[in-house]
Amino acid sequence: MINTDRSVSAPSLPPQAAPEADVVVDPGSAPALERRALFESVVTYANDVVLVTEAEPLDADAGGPRVLYVNPAFTRMTGYAPHEIIGRTPRILQSSATDRTELARLRAALQAWEPAEVELLNVRKDGTEFWVQLNITPVADETGHITHWIAIQRDITVRKRRELSLRGILDGTSDLLVVLNEGRITAVSSVCPRVLGFEPDELRGKPFINLVHPTSRAAVQAFVVDAAVHSVGVAPTLRARVGHRDGTWRWLDLVAADLGGRAGADVVISCVDVTDRVRVEEELAATNERFRSAFDDAPIGMAMTSLSGRFLQVNNALCALLGRSVDEMLSLTVLDITHPEDVAHTERQRQALTRGSHDSHRHETRFLHSDDTVVGILHSSSVVRDPQGVPTLLIDHIENITDRQAFEARLQHQALHDTLTGLPNRALFMDRLDRALTTEGPDRVALLFCDVDRFKTINDTFGHHAGDLVLTSIAQRLQSALRATDTVARLGGDELIVLCTAAGPDEAQATAERLRDALREPIAVSGALIPVTISIGIALSVPGQSTAEQLLRASDDAMYAAKGSGRNQYAVHDEVHSENARRRLLVQASLPHAIDRGEFRLHYQPQMDLTTEEQVGNEALLRWDHPELGVLKPGDFIELAEESGLMRELGQWVLGQAITRAAACLASGDGIGVTWINASASELDSEGFAARVEDALARRGVPGHRLGIEITESVVMTNLTRAHRTLNRLRSLGVQLAIDDFGTGYSSLSYIGQFPVDIIKIDSSFVAGLDSPARRRESFAIVTAVISLAHSLGMKVLAEGVETSTQALILHGLGCDQGQGYLYGRPRALTIT
Repeated sequence: MINTDRSVSAPSLPPQAAPEADVVVDPGSAPALERRALFESVVTYANDVVLVTEAEPLDADAGGPRVLYVNPAFTRMTGYAPHEIIGRTPRILQSSATDRTELARLRAALQAWEPAEVELLNVRKDGTEFWVQLNITPVADETGHITHWIAIQRDITVRKRRELSLRGILDGTSDLLVVLNEGRITAVSSVCPRVLGFEPDELRGKPFINLVHPTSRAAVQAFVVDAAVHSVGVAPTLRARVGHRDGTWRWLDLVAADLGGRAGADVVISCVDVTDRVRVEEELAATNERFRSAFDDAPIGMAMTSLSGRFLQVNNALCALLGRSVDEMLSLTVLDITHPEDVAHTERQRQALTRGSHDSHRHETRFLHSDDTVVGILHSSSVVRDPQGVPTLLIDHIENITDRQAFEARLQHQALHDTLTGLPNRALFMDRLDRALTTEGPDRVALLFCDVDRFKTINDTFGHHAGDLVLTSIAQRLQSALRATDTVARLGGDELIVLCTAAGPDEAQATAERLRDALREPIAVSGALIPVTISIGIALSVPGQSTAEQLLRASDDAMYAAKGSGRNQYAVHDEVHSENARRRLLVQASLPHAIDRGEFRLHYQPQMDLTTEEQVGNEALLRWDHPELGVLKPGDFIELAEESGLMRELGQWVLGQAITRAAACLASGDGIGVTWINASASELDSEGFAARVEDALARRGVPGHRLGIEITESVVMTNLTRAHRTLNRLRSLGVQLAIDDFGTGYSSLSYIGQFPVDIIKIDSSFVAGLDSPARRRESFAIVTAVISLAHSLGMKVLAEGVETSTQALILHGLGCDQGQGYLYGRPRALTIT
């Protein structure tokens, strides 16, 4: 039913626009005419179509009210001239494809005499379609009766086509698309429930910004405003959190583009749900942060390096370890900081990793600190591969093991070196000797076995600490005399050995000479100058035949041969030396049983007064009647007796035998004077030595002055306090005391003067030089000095080794008191009658 009530309430004007009540406007007045002209101008030149129709008829069959007026824009928009439309209905413009829903809304508004706005698809005169936005408004007269309809039409073809295209996209896309107008949602794609949980109708008309997390709203607001300058496909992306219907937040990557209206008025936002990706990225970032923290703060050096070995990333510990900055490290490769001797090995390991031979590797190497010091490194490398399994980079763990390597080196050095001298020990020396013999080829290897002469005397005289210092000094001097390719080692005690590679007999003997020359000057220890000599045994290998043990034994044999030649000598091994070594072993094995078997004898050599030429005494000299070797002199076994600890037992036997003979001489009235025996250092150092002498004298009834005890100056110096006490005790018994071999030891008369000594015995080496043109001057000076000083201390002087009458005359002329030697008689066994 059509509403025929055409009266409407006229809209009221704003207060400021209402005319004064008493003002009557004359339609023909100038102001009224001006306003009319202005209105007509606006309508005429408007871009939008202005169309005026009758108020009736309203029924559809009639096609609606007839057109009374159209402005020029109508012709521009539709192609129809005014006369082609005036008097007709607007139906001629309607397309058959126009939205019937919009038409129904239009009819409902007409029937209700109400304004309306619809969007219709029309057809131009040329048959082309275009979209219009149609606004109709009823016009009433002064009485409120509807007289006309005014319609305003605007061409919205471009926008409408875009919207329809966008609708197609919205319905067909798998992404979430949101269309905004003035910030409010006008359309949402069908995937909205899947992404945000909302149905499209639930969001339509709502401000999009309300869905955005508060922390992202400002950025999104600016992003939407800036969309006016972007077109779809080239716009930037913004990541923001958008609320889900379940109250959670989803991460969306937003891309906004303007649809062509006013800035921000019509905007489409493409939303890609990246929540899972963000979660993975956050977890990866957390993992990376943990790795970064572990990497940067690791207590050991860590690095990432390229396959070529260049540092890509380094941590603080590595920079501190090598004294370099991060920037400096990133400009270097691993080989740049590797010790030159380790470069080849390090490069081989790197290539094995980069070529896929191994996934990881660990090796010890050395890096160079920025100050050029060497840093011991435990270098562990692991390969990082891409999804196809191709190596891309290396992760390196670099641990400082300098202290550990130093400790291990010290342990190894201690295991292979002598702790006192620092020289290689027997184990290291034998290893080097085996290697030398294995690789000697046609060249020969020489061993020089060195033994310090009278080293026990040095220990006894100056103490073991001084002896250690002497050994250390000897080791240093011998090293300085050798080639860089030679090795000197300490086998133990005072035995040192030298290994010379590529050395024949001449080279070996030249080396021996250099070793002797190195010890020509005395060694200074605690203010004392200690003369030191060595005896050297030389053994030469037979290429392809000699073993290490054979060479060692041969050089040892030759060394004893050198000692037997008077010490401070060297001897080249031959079979005689091997025989001497076997002889020495036999002596050493027989010695412990010789006393029990009664194999020792005493021979006596006379001592003469050089003025009266009368015998004043005898020196008891020990002989060993060995069952296999014959008669042996003290030089053949005394040293072995000292080494084996038999010296006190042997000395006690000599003391008993000498006093027994002295007692027999007294009983027979034989006036041969004093019987002299030799006392060793071990005897004099014994607390009970003086008591044993006293007991032996008492048991046989021999007065003390008929017994003389000879001691070397080194024996006296062994323990000054004990020696002084023991000698005084012996002196109180009347026993006479003599210093034997004076001038060959380490004391001086200033020390000897502190002891109750009766006689100084000049060593035979000085006596022999008295009638030797080459040594006469030196020997005269020494003998004269000894005699003069001894007499000034109230001591007598006895010269040993007097073999010629010339020597005897010279000695007597120099004031020497007594003499002993072959000139007066050889040592012989005496029969007691």
